[in-house]
Formats: sequence, C-alpha cells, structure tokens
Amino acid sequence: MYTKTLNIALLLAVVVVVLGAYTRLSDAGLGCPDWPGCYGKLIVPDVASIEFERPLEAAKAWKEMIHRYTASILGLLIVAIFFFAAFRKTPRYQSIKLPAFLVLLVGFQGALGMWTVTELVHPGIVSMHLMGGFTTTVLLLWLLLNQGVPNRINQHILKRHKLILVATIILLLVQIFLGGWTSTNYAALSCGQYFPTCLGELWPDNMDFKNAFFWGPLGIDYEFGVLESQTRSAIQMLHRIGALVVTLA
Repeated sequence: MYTKTLNIALLLAVVVVVLGAYTRLSDAGLGCPDWPGCYGKLIVPDVASIEFERPLEAAKAWKEMIHRYTASILGLLIVAIFFFAAFRKTPRYQSIKLPAFLVLLVGFQGALGMWTVTELVHPGIVSMHLMGGFTTTVLLLWLLLNQGVPNRINQHILKRHKLILVATIILLLVQIFLGGWTSTNYAALSCGQYFPTCLGELWPDNMDFKNAFFWGPLGIDYEFGVLESQTRSAIQMLHRIGALVVTLA
C-alpha cells in the first residue's frame, strides 16, 4: 500500500507541476482573487460577488481551482505517506525524517500558493512556489527509490564523479530557477521571436542586468510584469546563458 501510494503521489506531483505551469502561462494565476476558495466559494461560481473588484473569468478561474484541488489531494497523499512511515507500514525500512520534511514542505507550498494570490503573483513568491513543486517531486522519487533494492556502486567511481554530479545538479537547479524567474517576470518574449539574437542583435548594449533580480515590494499587482523591457531582456539572456552552460555540462 505504501509503495502504491508513493507511485500515485509521484504521478500526481508531476501533474501538479504541469498544471501550475499551465495556469501561469494561461495568465490564470489570479483567476480566483481569494484563497482557498474562489470568489468566496469552494467551486467556481456562475456570478462573482460584488465585494470582489476583479471580474470573474470562468475559464481562468477553473484552471486555478483545478490546480488547487489536485495539489490538495497530493497534500493528503503525502500526509498518508508520513503515517505509513511513522507506523512502520513500509516494505523496506524508511526513516521518518524525509516524510516529515515532505509534510512541512507541502504545508509551506500551500502557504506560497496563498501568497501567490494575496500578493498578486509576486515574481519571487511564484518562483519559490515553482522550486517547491520540483523539490516535492524529487523527494517523492527519492522515497520511491529507497524502497527498491540498492545498487552496488563502485566507491572509487562514485568518488571520482561525485563533484561533477553535484556541480551539474546545482547548475540544473539554477537553470530551473532562471526559467521560473523568466516566466514570472513575463520576460519570455522580451528578446523577440528570433533565436539566438535578442532584438536583432547577439548582445544588445542596453540590457539592464543590475535590476534583473529586483525583488519588488509587496502589495502591488505583478500580473503581466512591472520591469522595464531592458531588464526583461537581461533576464531572458541570463536564462539562455544558463541553458548553454547546463548543456555543455
């Protein structure tokens, strides 16, 4: 039962990550202006209450709520995994530490989901939410692999490649963050449609790298981005450089 629950949770975690990306790319992150409900209801209403300034767009609202429903089910599965480990109901021994951390992580993810809405899709919060989703997925995979028969790895080979593996993982994490930062700042098309040039040049002179990681104040609406075009171009270029480095690694 534990392994089956892990498999379902891992699959659902991937679905949640995809739904989160789809919600963001559909500009539906604020499809429901409140949390955890939608216009004060548990399901998307037909008509929005007058207390909400944002007009109801049913298609966007449903995308957001489906993402929330799926994430909630995932959270319940992770709690179940924790109890399986706590009461030793696992095929192979599993320390309670990682399942306990996952419960805390998914709770924090819920808080980030709430702040994403209440802080009007602040890029920093949304990027942290994205990284949390990937972390949850990886840790679930780790738990699942722990239930398999461990492979015997030559320690000499492992030691020789350990530094390269760690460096590559760090580079990959940085690149995932840069991709999320590009998306949350609406910088995906800031260099135009033609790759590898950026606004017709290989390296535009007016790119603003100084403010590329500007952590804006809370309480303002970040939907569709607030950064200048030169700053968004710099973010896009950093993402491209990161992709090149990871590919070479």
